[in-house]
Amino acid sequence: MVTRSGRLLLVASVLTLGAGRAFGLAEFFVLGAIGIALVGWATIEVRRRPADLDVERIVHPRRVHLGGYSRVELRVTNRSERRSPLLTLLDPVAGTVGARVALAPLEPGAATSARYRLPTECRGIVQVGPLVAQRADAFGLARRCTVVADVAALTVLPAIESLGGFAKGGAIDDPLSGFGHPIVGAAGDEDFATLRPYAVGDDLRRVHWASSARAGDLLIRRDDPLWKGHITVLLDGREDRVDAETFEVAVCAAASLIHAVAAKGDRCRLVITDGTDSGLVDARAAQDTLLEYLAVVSRHAPQQLNTSNTGARGRTGGLVLMTSEPTPADLAHLRAAQRTFATVHLVVFDPSCAGGMPLGRPLDVDDGVDFSFVDAATPFPMAWARRGRRTGLRP
Repeated sequence: MVTRSGRLLLVASVLTLGAGRAFGLAEFFVLGAIGIALVGWATIEVRRRPADLDVERIVHPRRVHLGGYSRVELRVTNRSERRSPLLTLLDPVAGTVGARVALAPLEPGAATSARYRLPTECRGIVQVGPLVAQRADAFGLARRCTVVADVAALTVLPAIESLGGFAKGGAIDDPLSGFGHPIVGAAGDEDFATLRPYAVGDDLRRVHWASSARAGDLLIRRDDPLWKGHITVLLDGREDRVDAETFEVAVCAAASLIHAVAAKGDRCRLVITDGTDSGLVDARAAQDTLLEYLAVVSRHAPQQLNTSNTGARGRTGGLVLMTSEPTPADLAHLRAAQRTFATVHLVVFDPSCAGGMPLGRPLDVDDGVDFSFVDAATPFPMAWARRGRRTGLRP
């Protein structure tokens, strides 16, 4: 492909030929012919059979938290039997001007490598590539671009902060299993699940005597595990309720909460006001999937809150609503949620404020609803550690 310089030279050469014809000057004919010949030679030069280069692009790691470190490593090997030409590797990176690497000529069988960092200041998907090898002539009149690597992607996950004192109240101890199961929300009573034959070493306190008498053999009672506490994280992404800065803080808080639930081995449910609902899942197994979705979630048009409980039993688990400007309708949903959740918690975010909620924004919450306020002086981990203060919410 002829470059901008090559096109300008062609135009100038044609005008020079015209001037030579008009004024009868042989020198102008010579200059015009030389310019056109240079462009032709440059085009032929860059279209010569390129060297056989093996280009490998490695993004490591492909998933990183906000502000973390990720880099691209380029490995280039000359597999042809002749020396490679001078090349420039161009790797577009979303949100930046991209990477530009000058590749010196390589002898047959020689290899080289280059590295550069990727931006991780904003959560989301950072698209890298396609990687293009650009060959140009010595005068910059023509160039040829060849795609040598496909598009790759880096996922920038929300930042995660440690939530100290997360399992307030400790754990539910099961004396028959020998260890405690930490929970987030109330787990409810132990439910009968099924029976199984007795095995040597089973605790006799688990024998279901009535069924054993009918069956003529010892049967052991199997119950639902006690760790079935769960928490529902309801993230408000409505454009009329949260601005862009507040939403980013709330997304990181939701990610921190999910990470803490996974560390405790509980179940969680991620609900977003755009209609997204992960359902009740094992937080430890689904953590990566939930965090990847939080990496790309964005604000949306107004929707109604969904505070339904998908648990198997009523008044189990906890509900955490993360928002900035709760409306009377939102508070009514929270009051209704107290009939289906064991605990209900409201987290209000205002990063632009400092020193507590302004007097012009009073909240009136029913007893039973915990409340936390996150501002510039009180980050989410600190506000979460102070939870449990009751208020009386009445619109």
